Amino acid sequence: MTMLSRLRTIAVASLLLAAPAAAQQAAPRADSSGVPLEARVRQRVAAVVKQRLGLTDDQMRQLSTVNASFEGRRRDLLLRERQSRAAIRAELLRGTSADQKKVETLLGDLFRAQRERIDIAEQEQRELAKFMQPSQRAGYLALQEQLRRRIEEMRRKRENRSVAAGRRGGPGR
Repeated sequence: MTMLSRLRTIAVASLLLAAPAAAQQAAPRADSSGVPLEARVRQRVAAVVKQRLGLTDDQMRQLSTVNASFEGRRRDLLLRERQSRAAIRAELLRGTSADQKKVETLLGDLFRAQRERIDIAEQEQRELAKFMQPSQRAGYLALQEQLRRRIEEMRRKRENRSVAAGRRGGPGR
């Protein structure tokens, strides 16, 4: 497994584990050392990010603070986008009886979300510029984009499996 694929796997797992607690009701899994899985994954992600971007311990602490300050907004935005896309998909499945006004409103919601995503990225970059070099920020931005794409790909695959399982009458059939 290459360093990049390891980074992707770890980072995707970390981001997925950072999903709202309501979506994860199970108790945190721990290894034989008693360290919860989420903590282990976050530690590994931090180590890879630090190494790949050449960050100091102080920069890592600051990066953690900046990430925490934007995490809630990003999560809310992702949820809103997902809900809008699902609602559009549901309307389009209705064919000619789709509610055109609703689709128009939902498309507007998606465009607003895209603008908000850019606003968040710009605000985050301003914060990162206080302690990271431009090349480090560019590398971090690239890593974030790779993670977003990978998470979206995993989400689509999961949805496709769910749809396929539903057609077969559920899992195990």
